[in-house]
Amino acid sequence: MQWQEIFNFLGGATVFGAVIAYLGKTGIDAFVSGRIESYKKNLERIAVEHSVRFQRLHAERADIIKTFYEKLSQLDEVLSSTLAPFQSVQDTPLVDKVQLMSKHFNETRDYFIPRRIFFDEHTCEQVDRVLAVARGIFFDVTTFEIDVQHPQYKYYQSILTERHEFWEKARASHKSDFSPLKKNLEDQFRSLLGIGTPPNKPGSNKSGSDTDFPLARQSGCPVRSATPTQTQNHQRASPSA
Repeated sequence: MQWQEIFNFLGGATVFGAVIAYLGKTGIDAFVSGRIESYKKNLERIAVEHSVRFQRLHAERADIIKTFYEKLSQLDEVLSSTLAPFQSVQDTPLVDKVQLMSKHFNETRDYFIPRRIFFDEHTCEQVDRVLAVARGIFFDVTTFEIDVQHPQYKYYQSILTERHEFWEKARASHKSDFSPLKKNLEDQFRSLLGIGTPPNKPGSNKSGSDTDFPLARQSGCPVRSATPTQTQNHQRASPSA
């Protein structure tokens, strides 16, 4: 074989190898670029799906907060009306108000329990505590006969005095326990809805501890019907000093 032919053969092979290398690199670049683009589109799709899912969850939780707070406010109004020291003669009888208190308590509790999953543990504990306080108030005002005109008070003045002490205890609990807890929940709900972030207030319990309220985790509904058949045989705690 002549040197010229060898040289031409080697040159042709080099050119051919270079072409193959170039085509291979181009193909790899195109393949990688295609995979990257596909990956980017997949990430964008996942981000959109996540955003839509989050928006739906936020909207659903906002609706739950709205409904629950309405029920809690209605319960608060009934408590305030029932515990008012002076009752007008045109007003609803106390016995009926206490029955309404029990009704609103049960509705508020029954609405929240299956929807606890929408809230963090701290918020759930706060709701448990406010419901426990409301339940305690119910038990206090039903320890003795609700109607002060009941015949037993005519013959046993000491029982009427005890009844008064329990009602005063219930009023103090509503003012000092229920109302602050309800206000704390208002702040938490506003934060969850994105309506500002209130600063921590002195004295507010952010740890979710149950030390201040022994019934914090006992949010069961009242087991008794608020009727004028309550008697002094009902088991009760000592009234606060």
